[in-house]
Amino acid sequence: MNTKQLLLSLALIICAGSAFAQWSNKGFTFQGNDREYRMYVPPMYDASAPASLVLALHGLGDNMTNFSGIGMKNIADTANIIFVVPQALSDPFAGTAWNSGAGFLGYFPNSSVDDVGFINALIDTISANYAINAQNVFCCGFSMGGFMTERLACQLSHKIRSFASVAGTFGSAITCNPWRSVCVLHFHGTADATVPFEGGDYGVSADSLVNFWVGNNQCTTDPQIDSLPNTMNDGYTVEKYTYGNGNDNTRVNLYKVDGADHTWLTNANDVSYSVEIWKFFSSCGGVMTGIENTTASKEMEVFPNPAGDFLTIRFPDFVSGKKYSVTLIDFTGKVVLSSTLKDENTRLDLKANNLAKGIYFLNVAGQSRKVVVE
Repeated sequence: MNTKQLLLSLALIICAGSAFAQWSNKGFTFQGNDREYRMYVPPMYDASAPASLVLALHGLGDNMTNFSGIGMKNIADTANIIFVVPQALSDPFAGTAWNSGAGFLGYFPNSSVDDVGFINALIDTISANYAINAQNVFCCGFSMGGFMTERLACQLSHKIRSFASVAGTFGSAITCNPWRSVCVLHFHGTADATVPFEGGDYGVSADSLVNFWVGNNQCTTDPQIDSLPNTMNDGYTVEKYTYGNGNDNTRVNLYKVDGADHTWLTNANDVSYSVEIWKFFSSCGGVMTGIENTTASKEMEVFPNPAGDFLTIRFPDFVSGKKYSVTLIDFTGKVVLSSTLKDENTRLDLKANNLAKGIYFLNVAGQSRKVVVE
């Protein structure tokens, strides 16, 4: 093969890889309706290493394209997640809406639509076409999508491992009889005028939702309460309530955001909902999911972990003269450190790079480890 042919081959490989890691709109017919969903497959996806599946449900009147931008894509790129945003059907009076059990003045949008069955069929469809770890299927949602997420926690927990809702509780038409104990995370602003923290016509209060899951899981009823650092000038303060020691390693978390209205918080706030959702999904229920479990090699060693000022990588297969790339990636998908291995035992200077305390993913020549910096 001459130089020109080699360059052309490399270009085709790069283009193929770039095309694979992208958004795509798909659909299928379910109970006579054309149902759509938007899907992102990360560049690291490999059928030999089953991915996690995260479903995200949009709010009333919203759509799958808009809700795709909640910030989960960057996390998917580093944690081997297939990210899917289903589309709700349009209701004659309410716009796009899930049959979530949330209604107003006796009217419940799309009450004849089997959205639980659709989500169940969607999971089966994706699992038939991609390598999905059946133990790592998760669901989150905002507003009416949050109400729908809670309905799924009541009715589809045999398919979905953990649930996270933002500003959506139990709809007033829902009676919850869960299959099992489940991990549940809830975010709610105290100034939410659309779905009040104290509850209202749409559904129960945030406290009632949390108390139900604490009782269902038999968690400790006296929570650990942590005040998150108030580092952003956004007018909000955040308290995190943790109810642990539930059956099957489950727990319930509530993020009570003082001053927040009906909104999804991001990295511009004291807490990023997408980041916290993945941290919760990754850790609750006894199985740590993501890049560490799917691609890590037993041969590479990283120590100390948790790390302080320095981190040492022991790479037994190191070959002198061969270049081994090293990247450290935070939970938002940002590369915060880039280097190369110098020998079998290479020390990284974390202090010199001013790394904040937290969880990172270390990638070395296609192998990965989760690293905690303290």
